[in-house]
Amino acid sequence: MEVVKRGFVRACKNHSYLSYELIDNILSPLCANHKVSKPSSKESVKVFVSEINDSLNDLGQSLVFIKYPIKGEEYLVYVKTDATPDSVSNTGLTPEECQYFSKLLDRIAAEEDCNIPWNAAYSELLLQGTSKTVKKSRMQELLQKWTQMGYFMELDERIFLGPRSLVELSFYLGSHHEEHIKNCMLCKCLVLWDTRCGSCNIQFHRECIHTYLQRRDICPSCGNLWTTPLRRSTDSSQ
Repeated sequence: MEVVKRGFVRACKNHSYLSYELIDNILSPLCANHKVSKPSSKESVKVFVSEINDSLNDLGQSLVFIKYPIKGEEYLVYVKTDATPDSVSNTGLTPEECQYFSKLLDRIAAEEDCNIPWNAAYSELLLQGTSKTVKKSRMQELLQKWTQMGYFMELDERIFLGPRSLVELSFYLGSHHEEHIKNCMLCKCLVLWDTRCGSCNIQFHRECIHTYLQRRDICPSCGNLWTTPLRRSTDSSQ
């Protein structure tokens, strides 16, 4: 099983974020080749990942499950536990290209709903103040690369913060963009695009507030009766 775990970690690094379907596609041949039982349920996969994390944590790496509301899916995300925007950009990039990542991240995070039109991601205005510009074609290549790595997500002609940014850069996002980006009061993890209290507009993870409301029927923030339906997300305008 240790050989399977090492192979799975390599696959996680290569893919950056994985759906349960992709996890199964990776584990099926690995387990078959090494004649070990494959984790067959979501719960057993999470136990399997937890065992891997015991060794990864000492290396400054971690595998983290996150529910990503924009796609309505749960992903397993490979993260570096001490990452910052400056360290995210891979080696081999110019200083201006690395700065493009940081400026794009901040541009998206500064929006109340944490997304921007796709064409705004290629604006030269993002690089104002730098000594050299990055060509639009190069911006498109970099954004595609960072999207594949899970730092951004393209959907309906808009660019969102991706699942890897929400996990790996959660401290940076919460501390530098606290006006729009906060932690769920119940689990203390970053929360975006989920459900809000109809009275105080504070946002919670849907599962967190659902569990809480099984015991009480008031908002844990303002104390008013909870009225927001949990079957759908509530954006900041509602």
